[in-house]
Amino acid sequence: MGAASVSEYVASLNEEQRRYVSAFIDFMSAEYPQVIPKISFSMPMWLLVKKMYEGYVAVSAAKSHFSIHFSDEEFLNRLSESLPACKKGKRCINIPYGDEESLHAVEERISDFLKIYHFEGSSSL
Repeated sequence: MGAASVSEYVASLNEEQRRYVSAFIDFMSAEYPQVIPKISFSMPMWLLVKKMYEGYVAVSAAKSHFSIHFSDEEFLNRLSESLPACKKGKRCINIPYGDEESLHAVEERISDFLKIYHFEGSSSL
């Protein structure tokens, strides 16, 4: 059975996975505190409205990379074009562990993604 909470999910990860997934969770908590993550599809997910199909951001860990998931395929396509070191998965961008530059580039673009859903956060980005 998967994790029941975000803290359980993070605790289940190895040290490297935990470092990067926690960094993204901390970023979202600091920049968008009004959006509370919950476990959905066995990963931390931030729903922008009430339903998943109305917009989401999520994060998950894999063996050699971590993934940041987006509900908008067009946004994801544009994002992946700007990140040559990363591979695009199904509605996600796969960032190799150790690639701090790509992680920060994705974080900088989160506000652009949220604007698609008319979501105004407290972010100063």
